[in-house]
Amino acid sequence: MDNLEDNAANVELAPGISFPQLPLKSNEANDLSVECVKCEKIFKFPRDQDDYLAHLFLAHRLVIADVAEVPIIEKYLSYWRKEFENHDLEEFCTTMLLDQLPDGTPAKNEKYYLLSDVLPKDYELRTNLKKLHLEKALAQHQFELTDRTFSRECLYCRDVINGLRSLYLEHLFNKHFLQLGKPENLIYIDELLGKVQSNLENLICLYCEKVFKDRVTLKEHMRKKAHKRINPNNKTYDKYFLENYKFPDTNVQQKRHNQRPKRREVENSRSSSQQETDSVDFEQRFAHHSEDSDSDWSDWNGEGVQPINCLYCSQQTSDFAKFKEHLMQSHDVDFEALLKELNFYQKIKVVNYVRRQSNLLRCVTCDQRFTSQDLLLKHLQDEKHFGIGTRKQWDKPEYFFPTFEDDGLLCTLDDNPNEDMDDTVVRIISEDPVAQINKDAERLSLENFNFL
Repeated sequence: MDNLEDNAANVELAPGISFPQLPLKSNEANDLSVECVKCEKIFKFPRDQDDYLAHLFLAHRLVIADVAEVPIIEKYLSYWRKEFENHDLEEFCTTMLLDQLPDGTPAKNEKYYLLSDVLPKDYELRTNLKKLHLEKALAQHQFELTDRTFSRECLYCRDVINGLRSLYLEHLFNKHFLQLGKPENLIYIDELLGKVQSNLENLICLYCEKVFKDRVTLKEHMRKKAHKRINPNNKTYDKYFLENYKFPDTNVQQKRHNQRPKRREVENSRSSSQQETDSVDFEQRFAHHSEDSDSDWSDWNGEGVQPINCLYCSQQTSDFAKFKEHLMQSHDVDFEALLKELNFYQKIKVVNYVRRQSNLLRCVTCDQRFTSQDLLLKHLQDEKHFGIGTRKQWDKPEYFFPTFEDDGLLCTLDDNPNEDMDDTVVRIISEDPVAQINKDAERLSLENFNFL
């Protein structure tokens, strides 16, 4: 971790792997070229970011988990492009078999890959990118608070405000009752003002985002409806609030990550000689106790079933009925009722979505982030946000992949007992005979992909 942090300051995130110096001017952002991590196709960021993600899924069967949470996405993709030059996807990604091609054509055991922060290397990469992102945001914030060269004409009147940006925001509020936020809470204020001005010039209400026939009607609407403020549900405004750059407590974040199963990491670190030794040792122990099978299999008594963890708190139980009873009594959640209209594979997505939200300390309903499990539970209780979120939130291909390895709840979900399945294969079958899996890919980002 120390090496990664040191290298991050020098725009390097791993020994021997460096990122190209990227243009930082916002006016040139649309000209930034980003290569695919697995081929030579080039996309323009941020304009073509959605097309890039669609290409990863359709051409390479690759899904990046929580891609909206990755800051400086260009550096993230540049890092993995270098890694994938000499390594296969299987070496870093979780693999899942689906009975469908990306275009919706039925097929058997098609491989798909999920790249997520369950992998320690990806976790460290995201962590260091978040630190870099925060450092840049703080530097920009400090500049905007102290810069006295600012000059801009008011959005409503002909007054020109010179000096601090805080004076401009105070003018908008005191003279025109337009509330964009407190200066100490805002960042990239010039870009925010440009976005607000563009909306007003296009006769779009800042709050409800309805379009009006003329400026007079728009101004009257915003005044009467008290809509002289930005829409809090519009995620495109998140970048202008410093709160959204806050870095989670390192100890809490590391503790959550350390609690994740690392069986794959341990297995990969074992040398072949050690594995051979284990094999010989097992054969010797088995031969020595062959006449006493009870001692050899004394731990095989049916108690190896994985416990079922509550979806929202740390409560554990080995009984599915008690799990549902706990949800009802402690969280007022009727698990059966919530999943009643869903098929088996949709239930898998729901469980994995709620698990991931809980692990990230985010509300399943409003997506608000918290710094501790206690604060998240308090919010869920106070706002009555216990549930499974909306279909738009959980119906994504990435939630086919379990958030935690050996999740006991997934093993208890209703399945088709007559289906002929290989016990060694985790298989996901199309939810609907006429469904197309590329529709899932379209929902990987906030807006639909524009397929080329």
